[in-house]
Amino acid sequence: MYGSPASSCTTLARKRMEKAKLTQSYYYTPGEIPPGVTLGEYLDRTVERFPDRRAFVFRDKTVTWKTLGQIVDRLVLALIDLGIGHGDKVAVLFPNRLDFIYSTLALAKLGAVNIPISERLREREIRYILKKTGAAAIIMVDEFWGFSFSNLMVEIKDDLPDLKHIIVSGEKIHPHEIALDTLFSKDWEKAYPKDYYHRVYAKENPVEPDDILEIVFTSGTTGEPKGVMHTHNTRCRSALGTISGIRLTHEDVWLIMVPLSHTTALVNAFYTSVISGSCGVLLETWNVEEAFREIEKNRVTVPIGVPTMPIMMLQHPDMDRFDLSSLRTMALAGAPLPVEVAHQIIKRMGCYMTSAYGMTETAISNITSLDDPVEIVCGTVGKPQPGMEHKVVDKTRRIIPVGQEGEACARGQNVCIGYFKDPKRTAAAIDDRGWIYSGDLAKMDKHGNLIIVGRIKDVIVRGGENISPTEIEDILYTYDRIEQVAVIGIPDDRLGEGTCACIISKKGKAFTYEEMKGFFKDRVARFKIPDRIEFMDEFPTTPSGKIRKVELREIMAKKLRSGGKT
Repeated sequence: MYGSPASSCTTLARKRMEKAKLTQSYYYTPGEIPPGVTLGEYLDRTVERFPDRRAFVFRDKTVTWKTLGQIVDRLVLALIDLGIGHGDKVAVLFPNRLDFIYSTLALAKLGAVNIPISERLREREIRYILKKTGAAAIIMVDEFWGFSFSNLMVEIKDDLPDLKHIIVSGEKIHPHEIALDTLFSKDWEKAYPKDYYHRVYAKENPVEPDDILEIVFTSGTTGEPKGVMHTHNTRCRSALGTISGIRLTHEDVWLIMVPLSHTTALVNAFYTSVISGSCGVLLETWNVEEAFREIEKNRVTVPIGVPTMPIMMLQHPDMDRFDLSSLRTMALAGAPLPVEVAHQIIKRMGCYMTSAYGMTETAISNITSLDDPVEIVCGTVGKPQPGMEHKVVDKTRRIIPVGQEGEACARGQNVCIGYFKDPKRTAAAIDDRGWIYSGDLAKMDKHGNLIIVGRIKDVIVRGGENISPTEIEDILYTYDRIEQVAVIGIPDDRLGEGTCACIISKKGKAFTYEEMKGFFKDRVARFKIPDRIEFMDEFPTTPSGKIRKVELREIMAKKLRSGGKT
Protein backbone atom coordinates (compact mmCIF):
# COMPACT_ATOMS: atom_id res chain seq x y z
CA MET A 1 0.00 0.00 0.00
CA TYR A 2 1.24 3.46 -0.68
CA GLY A 3 3.17 5.13 2.12
CA SER A 4 2.25 7.96 4.47
CA PRO A 5 4.80 10.55 3.17
CA ALA A 6 3.16 10.45 -0.28
CA SER A 7 -0.26 10.60 1.34
CA SER A 8 0.60 13.69 3.40
CA CYS A 9 2.03 15.44 0.34
CA THR A 10 -1.16 14.56 -1.52
CA THR A 11 -3.30 16.06 1.24
CA LEU A 12 -1.34 19.33 1.23
CA ALA A 13 -1.46 19.61 -2.55
CA ARG A 14 -5.19 18.88 -2.57
CA LYS A 15 -5.85 21.57 0.05
CA ARG A 16 -3.93 24.12 -2.01
CA MET A 17 -5.99 23.24 -5.09
CA GLU A 18 -9.25 23.42 -3.16
CA LYS A 19 -8.48 26.93 -1.93
CA ALA A 20 -8.03 28.11 -5.51
CA LYS A 21 -11.41 28.48 -7.19
CA LEU A 22 -11.51 27.05 -10.67
CA THR A 23 -12.61 28.96 -13.74
CA GLN A 24 -12.22 26.09 -16.24
CA SER A 25 -13.73 22.61 -15.92
CA TYR A 26 -10.48 20.73 -15.27
CA TYR A 27 -9.27 19.15 -12.05
CA TYR A 28 -6.35 16.90 -11.13
CA THR A 29 -5.97 15.16 -7.79
CA PRO A 30 -2.26 14.83 -6.93
CA GLY A 31 -0.71 11.72 -5.46
CA GLU A 32 -0.41 9.02 -8.09
CA ILE A 33 -0.88 5.55 -6.64
CA PRO A 34 2.17 3.41 -7.44
CA PRO A 35 1.87 0.58 -9.96
CA GLY A 36 3.77 -2.67 -10.11
CA VAL A 37 1.88 -5.28 -8.05
CA THR A 38 -0.40 -7.97 -9.45
CA LEU A 39 -3.66 -9.08 -7.86
CA GLY A 40 -2.13 -12.48 -7.09
CA GLU A 41 0.81 -10.85 -5.30
CA TYR A 42 -1.60 -8.76 -3.22
CA LEU A 43 -3.43 -11.96 -2.26
CA ASP A 44 -0.19 -13.62 -1.12
CA ARG A 45 0.71 -10.55 0.96
CA THR A 46 -2.68 -10.45 2.66
CA VAL A 47 -2.61 -14.19 3.40
CA GLU A 48 0.75 -13.67 5.08
CA ARG A 49 -0.36 -10.59 7.04
CA PHE A 50 -3.80 -11.73 8.20
CA PRO A 51 -3.94 -15.55 7.96
CA ASP A 52 -6.61 -16.03 10.62
CA ARG A 53 -8.83 -13.05 9.85
CA ARG A 54 -12.07 -13.44 7.91
CA ALA A 55 -11.69 -12.99 4.17
CA PHE A 56 -15.16 -13.68 2.77
CA VAL A 57 -18.49 -14.77 4.17
CA PHE A 58 -21.34 -16.40 2.27
CA ARG A 59 -24.36 -17.31 4.34
CA ASP A 60 -23.13 -19.74 7.03
CA LYS A 61 -19.68 -20.28 5.53
CA THR A 62 -16.70 -18.15 6.55
CA VAL A 63 -13.32 -18.41 4.83
CA THR A 64 -10.14 -17.04 6.43
CA TRP A 65 -7.36 -15.55 4.35
CA LYS A 66 -5.15 -18.58 5.01
CA THR A 67 -7.87 -20.99 3.87
CA LEU A 68 -8.67 -18.81 0.86
CA GLY A 69 -5.02 -18.86 -0.17
CA GLN A 70 -4.91 -22.66 0.09
CA ILE A 71 -8.11 -23.13 -1.95
CA VAL A 72 -6.92 -20.74 -4.65
CA ASP A 73 -3.50 -22.42 -4.87
CA ARG A 74 -5.20 -25.82 -5.23
CA LEU A 75 -7.38 -24.51 -8.06
CA VAL A 76 -4.33 -22.96 -9.74
CA LEU A 77 -2.69 -26.40 -9.94
CA ALA A 78 -5.95 -27.96 -11.16
CA LEU A 79 -6.19 -25.45 -14.01
CA ILE A 80 -2.53 -25.98 -14.90
CA ASP A 81 -3.28 -29.72 -15.09
CA LEU A 82 -6.09 -28.95 -17.55
CA GLY A 83 -3.66 -27.03 -19.73
CA ILE A 84 -4.99 -23.58 -18.84
CA GLY A 85 -2.30 -20.98 -18.39
CA HIS A 86 -0.94 -17.51 -19.00
CA GLY A 87 -2.96 -15.50 -21.53
CA ASP A 88 -5.80 -18.01 -21.90
CA LYS A 89 -9.31 -16.54 -21.77
CA VAL A 90 -11.57 -18.12 -19.14
CA ALA A 91 -15.15 -17.08 -18.43
CA VAL A 92 -16.47 -17.05 -14.86
CA LEU A 93 -20.25 -17.20 -14.46
CA PHE A 94 -21.60 -17.18 -10.91
CA PRO A 95 -23.91 -15.14 -8.74
CA ASN A 96 -22.30 -13.70 -5.61
CA ARG A 97 -20.83 -16.92 -4.24
CA LEU A 98 -17.44 -18.03 -2.95
CA ASP A 99 -16.78 -19.95 -6.18
CA PHE A 100 -16.61 -16.60 -8.00
CA ILE A 101 -13.91 -15.46 -5.53
CA TYR A 102 -11.88 -18.67 -5.85
CA SER A 103 -12.02 -18.77 -9.65
CA THR A 104 -11.17 -15.10 -10.16
CA LEU A 105 -8.12 -15.21 -7.89
CA ALA A 106 -6.85 -18.48 -9.37
CA LEU A 107 -6.99 -17.01 -12.87
CA ALA A 108 -5.18 -13.89 -11.64
CA LYS A 109 -2.32 -15.98 -10.24
CA LEU A 110 -2.10 -17.98 -13.49
CA GLY A 111 -1.95 -14.85 -15.63
CA ALA A 112 -5.04 -16.07 -17.45
CA VAL A 113 -7.63 -13.51 -18.55
CA ASN A 114 -10.86 -13.54 -16.54
CA ILE A 115 -14.12 -12.85 -18.36
CA PRO A 116 -16.81 -12.29 -15.70
CA ILE A 117 -20.33 -13.04 -16.97
CA SER A 118 -23.51 -12.05 -15.17
CA GLU A 119 -25.84 -14.87 -14.16
CA ARG A 120 -28.66 -12.79 -15.64
CA LEU A 121 -27.38 -13.19 -19.18
CA ARG A 122 -28.77 -15.82 -21.50
CA GLU A 123 -28.00 -17.63 -24.77
CA ARG A 124 -27.44 -14.71 -27.14
CA GLU A 125 -25.16 -12.71 -24.83
CA ILE A 126 -23.22 -15.71 -23.47
CA ARG A 127 -22.63 -17.17 -26.93
CA TYR A 128 -21.44 -13.76 -28.19
CA ILE A 129 -18.99 -13.23 -25.30
CA LEU A 130 -17.48 -16.72 -25.44
CA LYS A 131 -17.13 -16.62 -29.23
CA LYS A 132 -15.76 -13.06 -29.34
CA THR A 133 -13.04 -13.81 -26.78
CA GLY A 134 -12.22 -17.33 -27.92
CA ALA A 135 -12.59 -18.50 -24.33
CA ALA A 136 -10.71 -21.76 -23.63
CA ALA A 137 -12.87 -22.62 -20.62
CA ILE A 138 -15.84 -21.54 -18.59
CA ILE A 139 -16.18 -22.00 -14.82
CA MET A 140 -19.84 -21.65 -13.94
CA VAL A 141 -22.85 -22.35 -11.79
CA ASP A 142 -24.83 -25.33 -13.07
CA GLU A 143 -28.26 -23.77 -12.49
CA PHE A 144 -29.61 -20.55 -11.03
CA TRP A 145 -33.08 -19.02 -10.71
CA GLY A 146 -34.51 -22.09 -12.41
CA PHE A 147 -32.32 -21.66 -15.49
CA SER A 148 -29.89 -24.45 -16.46
CA PHE A 149 -26.58 -23.07 -17.67
CA SER A 150 -25.42 -26.67 -18.05
CA ASN A 151 -28.16 -27.32 -20.61
CA LEU A 152 -27.44 -24.02 -22.34
CA MET A 153 -23.80 -25.00 -22.86
CA VAL A 154 -24.94 -28.25 -24.48
CA GLU A 155 -26.85 -26.14 -27.01
CA ILE A 156 -24.04 -23.75 -27.87
CA LYS A 157 -20.74 -25.58 -27.28
CA ASP A 158 -20.50 -26.91 -30.85
CA ASP A 159 -20.51 -23.30 -32.06
CA LEU A 160 -17.51 -22.51 -29.82
CA PRO A 161 -14.46 -24.29 -31.27
CA ASP A 162 -12.02 -22.69 -28.80
CA LEU A 163 -13.94 -23.86 -25.73
CA LYS A 164 -12.10 -26.89 -24.33
CA HIS A 165 -13.42 -27.16 -20.77
CA ILE A 166 -16.79 -26.62 -19.09
CA ILE A 167 -16.28 -26.63 -15.33
CA VAL A 168 -19.45 -26.59 -13.20
CA SER A 169 -20.24 -26.19 -9.55
CA GLY A 170 -23.11 -28.21 -8.21
CA GLU A 171 -24.19 -31.47 -9.76
CA LYS A 172 -22.46 -32.71 -12.92
CA ILE A 173 -25.20 -33.75 -15.36
CA HIS A 174 -23.43 -33.98 -18.73
CA PRO A 175 -20.46 -36.19 -19.69
CA HIS A 176 -18.37 -33.32 -21.04
CA GLU A 177 -18.55 -31.34 -17.76
CA ILE A 178 -15.85 -31.20 -15.11
CA ALA A 179 -17.09 -30.90 -11.51
CA LEU A 180 -15.48 -27.97 -9.73
CA ASP A 181 -15.68 -29.80 -6.40
CA THR A 182 -13.41 -32.57 -7.71
CA LEU A 183 -10.81 -29.98 -8.67
CA PHE A 184 -10.91 -28.56 -5.14
CA SER A 185 -10.77 -31.95 -3.42
CA LYS A 186 -7.92 -33.60 -5.33
CA ASP A 187 -4.47 -33.61 -3.71
CA TRP A 188 -2.64 -31.69 -6.40
CA GLU A 189 0.54 -31.47 -4.32
CA LYS A 190 1.29 -35.10 -5.20
CA ALA A 191 1.14 -34.37 -8.91
CA TYR A 192 2.90 -31.00 -8.57
CA PRO A 193 5.16 -31.21 -5.47
CA LYS A 194 7.59 -28.80 -3.83
CA ASP A 195 5.75 -25.54 -4.54
CA TYR A 196 5.51 -26.21 -8.28
CA TYR A 197 3.68 -22.94 -8.93
CA HIS A 198 6.52 -20.68 -7.75
CA ARG A 199 9.38 -23.08 -8.54
CA VAL A 200 8.37 -23.84 -12.13
CA TYR A 201 5.19 -22.25 -13.46
CA ALA A 202 5.75 -18.65 -12.31
CA LYS A 203 9.32 -18.67 -13.60
CA GLU A 204 8.26 -19.95 -17.00
CA ASN A 205 5.07 -17.83 -17.13
CA PRO A 206 5.71 -14.69 -15.08
CA VAL A 207 2.63 -12.60 -14.41
CA GLU A 208 3.33 -8.90 -14.88
CA PRO A 209 1.30 -5.91 -13.65
CA ASP A 210 0.64 -4.75 -17.22
CA ASP A 211 -0.75 -8.14 -18.26
CA ILE A 212 -4.48 -8.21 -18.97
CA LEU A 213 -6.35 -9.26 -15.84
CA GLU A 214 -9.87 -9.27 -17.21
CA ILE A 215 -12.23 -8.42 -20.05
CA VAL A 216 -15.53 -7.08 -18.72
CA PHE A 217 -18.37 -6.76 -21.19
CA THR A 218 -20.68 -3.77 -21.03
CA SER A 219 -24.42 -4.30 -20.88
CA GLY A 220 -24.88 -3.84 -24.61
CA THR A 221 -28.05 -1.72 -24.48
CA THR A 222 -26.83 0.06 -27.62
CA GLY A 223 -25.36 -2.32 -30.19
CA GLU A 224 -23.17 -5.32 -29.40
CA PRO A 225 -21.51 -5.43 -25.95
CA LYS A 226 -17.98 -4.06 -25.74
CA GLY A 227 -15.23 -6.06 -24.04
CA VAL A 228 -13.39 -3.64 -21.76
CA MET A 229 -9.77 -4.72 -21.17
CA HIS A 230 -8.15 -4.04 -17.80
CA THR A 231 -4.70 -4.92 -16.52
CA HIS A 232 -3.60 -5.81 -13.00
CA ASN A 233 -2.27 -2.25 -12.77
CA THR A 234 -5.47 -0.46 -13.82
CA ARG A 235 -7.64 -2.53 -11.49
CA CYS A 236 -5.37 -2.67 -8.43
CA ARG A 237 -4.57 1.04 -8.57
CA SER A 238 -8.27 1.82 -8.87
CA ALA A 239 -8.95 -0.36 -5.82
CA LEU A 240 -6.21 1.45 -3.91
CA GLY A 241 -7.92 4.74 -4.75
CA THR A 242 -11.15 3.46 -3.22
CA ILE A 243 -9.25 2.29 -0.13
CA SER A 244 -7.91 5.82 0.24
CA GLY A 245 -11.25 7.50 -0.47
CA ILE A 246 -13.27 5.65 2.17
CA ARG A 247 -10.32 5.06 4.56
CA LEU A 248 -10.68 1.31 4.37
CA THR A 249 -8.66 -0.88 6.76
CA HIS A 250 -8.40 -4.58 7.57
CA GLU A 251 -10.93 -3.97 10.34
CA ASP A 252 -13.69 -3.11 7.86
CA VAL A 253 -16.43 -5.47 6.71
CA TRP A 254 -18.13 -4.96 3.34
CA LEU A 255 -21.70 -5.96 2.57
CA ILE A 256 -21.56 -6.61 -1.17
CA MET A 257 -25.13 -5.92 -2.33
CA VAL A 258 -24.46 -5.67 -6.09
CA PRO A 259 -23.14 -8.35 -8.48
CA LEU A 260 -19.46 -9.28 -8.40
CA SER A 261 -19.58 -9.66 -12.17
CA HIS A 262 -19.90 -5.87 -12.44
CA THR A 263 -17.18 -3.34 -11.83
CA THR A 264 -18.72 -1.62 -8.77
CA ALA A 265 -18.44 -4.71 -6.56
CA LEU A 266 -15.63 -6.47 -8.43
CA VAL A 267 -13.06 -3.71 -7.99
CA ASN A 268 -14.31 -1.55 -5.16
CA ALA A 269 -15.24 -4.32 -2.71
CA PHE A 270 -13.66 -7.60 -3.86
CA TYR A 271 -10.25 -6.30 -4.97
CA THR A 272 -10.07 -3.78 -2.13
CA SER A 273 -10.58 -6.66 0.32
CA VAL A 274 -7.75 -8.62 -1.28
CA ILE A 275 -5.44 -5.62 -1.02
CA SER A 276 -6.43 -4.28 2.41
CA GLY A 277 -7.39 -7.47 4.25
CA SER A 278 -10.93 -6.24 4.90
CA CYS A 279 -13.75 -8.82 4.91
CA GLY A 280 -16.40 -9.20 2.20
CA VAL A 281 -19.88 -10.47 3.06
CA LEU A 282 -21.71 -11.67 -0.04
CA LEU A 283 -25.40 -11.20 -0.77
CA GLU A 284 -26.27 -13.68 -3.52
CA THR A 285 -29.11 -11.45 -4.70
CA TRP A 286 -30.52 -8.22 -3.32
CA ASN A 287 -32.96 -8.73 -0.46
CA VAL A 288 -33.70 -6.07 2.14
CA GLU A 289 -34.25 -8.34 5.13
CA GLU A 290 -31.23 -10.46 4.31
CA ALA A 291 -29.14 -7.29 4.10
CA PHE A 292 -30.29 -6.28 7.59
CA ARG A 293 -29.53 -9.75 8.97
CA GLU A 294 -26.03 -9.81 7.49
CA ILE A 295 -25.23 -6.32 8.80
CA GLU A 296 -26.27 -7.35 12.30
CA LYS A 297 -24.68 -10.82 12.25
CA ASN A 298 -21.33 -9.88 10.67
CA ARG A 299 -20.97 -6.36 12.11
CA VAL A 300 -20.80 -4.84 8.64
CA THR A 301 -19.16 -1.41 8.42
CA VAL A 302 -19.46 -0.55 4.70
CA PRO A 303 -22.39 -1.66 2.54
CA ILE A 304 -21.80 -1.07 -1.18
CA GLY A 305 -24.64 -0.68 -3.66
CA VAL A 306 -26.89 1.74 -5.51
CA PRO A 307 -29.09 4.44 -3.90
CA THR A 308 -32.31 2.46 -4.39
CA MET A 309 -31.02 -0.01 -1.80
CA PRO A 310 -30.85 2.33 1.22
CA ILE A 311 -34.16 3.83 0.04
CA MET A 312 -35.73 0.36 0.29
CA MET A 313 -34.04 -0.19 3.65
CA LEU A 314 -35.44 3.01 5.08
CA GLN A 315 -38.92 2.12 3.87
CA HIS A 316 -38.87 -1.34 5.43
CA PRO A 317 -41.31 -1.49 8.39
CA ASP A 318 -38.99 -3.66 10.52
CA MET A 319 -35.75 -1.76 10.01
CA ASP A 320 -35.59 -0.47 13.58
CA ARG A 321 -35.54 -3.96 15.10
CA PHE A 322 -32.13 -4.73 13.55
CA ASP A 323 -28.83 -3.68 15.13
CA LEU A 324 -27.12 -1.45 12.56
CA SER A 325 -24.70 0.19 14.98
CA SER A 326 -21.61 -1.25 13.24
CA LEU A 327 -22.17 0.83 10.08
CA ARG A 328 -19.77 3.71 9.48
CA THR A 329 -20.38 4.64 5.84
CA MET A 330 -22.21 3.50 2.71
CA ALA A 331 -20.47 3.40 -0.66
CA LEU A 332 -23.10 4.32 -3.26
CA ALA A 333 -22.81 4.68 -7.02
CA GLY A 334 -24.87 4.51 -10.19
CA ALA A 335 -27.46 7.22 -9.50
CA PRO A 336 -27.94 10.45 -7.52
CA LEU A 337 -28.80 10.17 -3.83
CA PRO A 338 -31.68 12.47 -2.81
CA VAL A 339 -30.74 14.83 0.05
CA GLU A 340 -33.77 13.77 2.08
CA VAL A 341 -32.65 10.13 1.86
CA ALA A 342 -29.11 11.07 2.94
CA HIS A 343 -30.41 12.81 6.06
CA GLN A 344 -32.53 9.75 6.86
CA ILE A 345 -29.49 7.45 6.46
CA ILE A 346 -27.56 9.58 8.95
CA LYS A 347 -30.45 9.87 11.40
CA ARG A 348 -31.91 6.36 11.31
CA MET A 349 -28.97 4.18 10.22
CA GLY A 350 -26.29 6.09 12.10
CA CYS A 351 -23.73 6.22 9.29
CA TYR A 352 -22.45 8.55 6.60
CA MET A 353 -22.12 7.84 2.87
CA THR A 354 -19.93 8.52 -0.11
CA SER A 355 -21.13 9.10 -3.63
CA ALA A 356 -18.97 7.62 -6.36
CA TYR A 357 -18.85 7.81 -10.14
CA GLY A 358 -17.23 5.75 -12.81
CA MET A 359 -17.92 3.26 -15.56
CA THR A 360 -16.71 -0.17 -16.64
CA GLU A 361 -13.84 1.54 -18.45
CA THR A 362 -12.55 3.30 -15.32
CA ALA A 363 -14.16 1.72 -12.22
CA ILE A 364 -14.55 4.51 -9.65
CA SER A 365 -12.82 7.58 -11.02
CA ASN A 366 -14.51 10.13 -8.74
CA ILE A 367 -15.63 9.87 -5.13
CA THR A 368 -16.81 12.27 -2.47
CA SER A 369 -14.88 12.60 0.77
CA LEU A 370 -16.09 11.46 4.18
CA ASP A 371 -15.50 15.08 5.19
CA ASP A 372 -17.82 16.49 2.52
CA PRO A 373 -21.17 17.95 3.61
CA VAL A 374 -24.37 16.16 2.62
CA GLU A 375 -25.05 18.69 -0.12
CA ILE A 376 -21.78 17.75 -1.86
CA VAL A 377 -22.40 14.01 -1.42
CA CYS A 378 -25.89 14.29 -2.94
CA GLY A 379 -25.28 17.04 -5.47
CA THR A 380 -21.96 15.86 -6.90
CA VAL A 381 -19.82 12.77 -7.35
CA GLY A 382 -16.80 14.45 -5.80
CA LYS A 383 -13.29 14.83 -7.11
CA PRO A 384 -11.05 12.41 -9.02
CA GLN A 385 -9.14 9.69 -7.20
CA PRO A 386 -5.43 10.39 -6.57
CA GLY A 387 -3.51 10.40 -9.82
CA MET A 388 -6.64 10.95 -11.93
CA GLU A 389 -7.67 13.94 -14.04
CA HIS A 390 -11.16 15.02 -15.01
CA LYS A 391 -12.40 17.63 -17.43
CA VAL A 392 -15.69 18.66 -19.02
CA VAL A 393 -15.62 19.47 -22.74
CA ASP A 394 -17.85 20.78 -25.49
CA LYS A 395 -18.69 19.06 -28.79
CA THR A 396 -15.27 20.00 -30.18
CA ARG A 397 -13.63 18.37 -27.14
CA ARG A 398 -12.38 21.68 -25.72
CA ILE A 399 -12.53 22.42 -22.00
CA ILE A 400 -15.47 24.63 -21.05
CA PRO A 401 -15.89 27.12 -18.16
CA VAL A 402 -16.96 25.94 -14.72
CA GLY A 403 -20.72 25.56 -14.41
CA GLN A 404 -21.37 24.86 -18.09
CA GLU A 405 -22.62 21.48 -19.27
CA GLY A 406 -20.59 19.21 -21.51
CA GLU A 407 -19.13 15.71 -21.69
CA ALA A 408 -17.23 14.27 -18.70
CA CYS A 409 -13.77 12.88 -19.52
CA ALA A 410 -11.15 11.10 -17.44
CA ARG A 411 -7.47 10.30 -17.72
CA GLY A 412 -5.12 8.40 -15.47
CA GLN A 413 -4.23 5.13 -13.81
CA ASN A 414 -7.78 3.66 -13.74
CA VAL A 415 -8.50 3.92 -17.46
CA CYS A 416 -8.82 0.67 -19.43
CA ILE A 417 -6.46 -0.16 -22.28
CA GLY A 418 -9.25 -0.39 -24.85
CA TYR A 419 -11.98 -2.66 -26.18
CA PHE A 420 -11.12 -6.25 -27.07
CA LYS A 421 -10.72 -6.71 -30.85
CA ASP A 422 -12.52 -3.43 -31.43
CA PRO A 423 -10.02 -0.73 -32.49
CA LYS A 424 -12.72 1.45 -34.05
CA ARG A 425 -14.72 1.87 -30.86
CA THR A 426 -11.50 2.14 -28.84
CA ALA A 427 -10.36 5.08 -30.99
CA ALA A 428 -13.78 6.73 -30.67
CA ALA A 429 -13.74 6.53 -26.86
CA ILE A 430 -10.05 7.06 -25.99
CA ASP A 431 -8.04 9.77 -27.73
CA ASP A 432 -4.32 9.76 -28.47
CA ARG A 433 -3.63 11.69 -25.25
CA GLY A 434 -5.24 9.06 -23.05
CA TRP A 435 -8.55 10.82 -22.32
CA ILE A 436 -11.63 8.61 -22.23
CA TYR A 437 -14.92 10.21 -23.22
CA SER A 438 -17.77 8.97 -21.02
CA GLY A 439 -20.90 9.98 -22.92
CA ASP A 440 -22.13 11.50 -19.66
CA LEU A 441 -23.46 15.04 -19.56
CA ALA A 442 -21.81 16.83 -16.65
CA LYS A 443 -20.56 20.09 -15.22
CA MET A 444 -17.89 20.99 -12.69
CA ASP A 445 -18.19 23.30 -9.72
CA LYS A 446 -15.56 25.86 -8.76
CA HIS A 447 -13.94 23.42 -6.29
CA GLY A 448 -13.46 20.61 -8.81
CA ASN A 449 -16.44 18.46 -7.85
CA LEU A 450 -18.09 16.78 -10.81
CA ILE A 451 -21.86 16.99 -11.21
CA ILE A 452 -23.45 14.33 -13.43
CA VAL A 453 -26.45 15.72 -15.27
CA GLY A 454 -27.28 12.53 -17.19
CA ARG A 455 -26.35 10.61 -20.30
CA ILE A 456 -25.86 12.89 -23.30
CA LYS A 457 -28.25 10.68 -25.22
CA ASP A 458 -30.79 10.97 -22.35
CA VAL A 459 -31.08 14.77 -22.63
CA ILE A 460 -34.61 15.61 -23.74
CA VAL A 461 -34.95 18.26 -26.44
CA ARG A 462 -38.50 19.55 -26.06
CA GLY A 463 -39.48 22.15 -28.61
CA GLY A 464 -35.85 23.25 -28.91
CA GLU A 465 -35.30 23.46 -25.12
CA ASN A 466 -32.85 21.05 -23.45
CA ILE A 467 -34.18 19.30 -20.34
CA SER A 468 -32.02 17.29 -17.96
CA PRO A 469 -33.94 14.24 -16.65
CA THR A 470 -31.82 14.22 -13.49
CA GLU A 471 -32.90 17.76 -12.57
CA ILE A 472 -36.59 16.81 -12.77
CA GLU A 473 -36.01 13.51 -10.95
CA ASP A 474 -34.28 15.30 -8.08
CA ILE A 475 -37.34 17.52 -7.63
CA LEU A 476 -39.80 14.63 -7.82
CA TYR A 477 -37.85 12.69 -5.21
CA THR A 478 -38.80 15.43 -2.73
CA TYR A 479 -42.51 14.68 -3.33
CA ASP A 480 -43.55 12.57 -0.36
CA ARG A 481 -45.86 10.37 -2.47
CA ILE A 482 -43.11 9.03 -4.74
CA GLU A 483 -40.93 5.99 -4.03
CA GLN A 484 -38.98 5.89 -7.32
CA VAL A 485 -38.98 7.97 -10.48
CA ALA A 486 -37.31 7.97 -13.89
CA VAL A 487 -37.83 10.80 -16.38
CA ILE A 488 -37.53 9.94 -20.07
CA GLY A 489 -38.17 11.47 -23.46
CA ILE A 490 -41.22 10.33 -25.46
CA PRO A 491 -42.19 10.99 -29.10
CA ASP A 492 -44.27 14.14 -29.64
CA ASP A 493 -45.54 15.19 -33.08
CA ARG A 494 -45.68 18.87 -32.17
CA LEU A 495 -42.63 19.33 -29.95
CA GLY A 496 -40.42 16.63 -31.42
CA GLU A 497 -39.94 15.17 -27.96
CA GLY A 498 -41.98 15.33 -24.80
CA THR A 499 -41.25 14.32 -21.21
CA CYS A 500 -42.69 11.46 -19.22
CA ALA A 501 -42.16 10.82 -15.52
CA CYS A 502 -42.32 7.06 -14.90
CA ILE A 503 -43.30 6.71 -11.26
CA ILE A 504 -43.53 4.05 -8.58
CA SER A 505 -45.69 5.68 -5.94
CA LYS A 506 -45.56 4.93 -2.24
CA LYS A 507 -48.10 2.41 -1.04
CA GLY A 508 -51.46 4.08 -0.38
CA LYS A 509 -50.31 7.45 -1.73
CA ALA A 510 -51.73 7.67 -5.25
CA PHE A 511 -51.97 11.08 -6.93
CA THR A 512 -53.07 12.64 -10.19
CA TYR A 513 -51.15 14.41 -12.92
CA GLU A 514 -52.70 17.73 -11.88
CA GLU A 515 -51.54 17.23 -8.30
CA MET A 516 -48.01 16.49 -9.52
CA LYS A 517 -48.14 19.55 -11.79
CA GLY A 518 -49.18 21.69 -8.83
CA PHE A 519 -46.19 20.38 -6.87
CA PHE A 520 -43.89 21.86 -9.53
CA LYS A 521 -45.38 25.36 -9.25
CA ASP A 522 -42.61 27.97 -9.16
CA ARG A 523 -39.93 25.30 -8.81
CA VAL A 524 -38.79 25.13 -12.46
CA ALA A 525 -39.55 26.67 -15.81
CA ARG A 526 -42.94 25.50 -17.10
CA PHE A 527 -41.44 23.70 -20.10
CA LYS A 528 -39.57 21.38 -17.68
CA ILE A 529 -42.73 20.08 -16.02
CA PRO A 530 -43.34 16.51 -17.31
CA ASP A 531 -45.92 16.32 -20.08
CA ARG A 532 -47.11 12.98 -18.82
CA ILE A 533 -46.84 10.62 -15.87
CA GLU A 534 -46.89 6.84 -16.05
CA PHE A 535 -47.45 4.79 -12.92
CA MET A 536 -45.56 1.49 -12.81
CA ASP A 537 -45.13 -1.38 -10.36
CA GLU A 538 -41.43 -1.82 -11.13
CA PHE A 539 -38.71 -0.56 -13.46
CA PRO A 540 -36.51 -2.61 -15.78
CA THR A 541 -33.03 -2.59 -14.26
CA THR A 542 -29.51 -3.75 -15.01
CA PRO A 543 -27.98 -6.52 -12.84
CA SER A 544 -26.30 -3.80 -10.77
CA GLY A 545 -29.64 -2.10 -10.05
CA LYS A 546 -29.52 0.84 -12.48
CA ILE A 547 -32.76 1.74 -14.23
CA ARG A 548 -32.72 0.83 -17.92
CA LYS A 549 -34.04 4.01 -19.47
CA VAL A 550 -33.59 2.59 -22.95
CA GLU A 551 -36.20 -0.06 -22.13
CA LEU A 552 -38.48 2.50 -20.47
CA ARG A 553 -38.40 4.61 -23.64
CA GLU A 554 -39.22 1.54 -25.72
CA ILE A 555 -42.13 0.62 -23.41
CA MET A 556 -43.58 4.12 -23.56
CA ALA A 557 -43.07 4.51 -27.32
CA LYS A 558 -44.91 1.25 -27.89
CA LYS A 559 -47.73 2.31 -25.57
CA LEU A 560 -48.11 5.64 -27.34
CA ARG A 561 -48.18 3.98 -30.75
CA SER A 562 -51.00 1.75 -29.56
CA GLY A 563 -52.95 4.76 -28.27
CA GLY A 564 -52.40 4.01 -24.59
CA LYS A 565 -53.38 6.70 -22.13
CA THR A 566 -52.38 7.44 -18.56
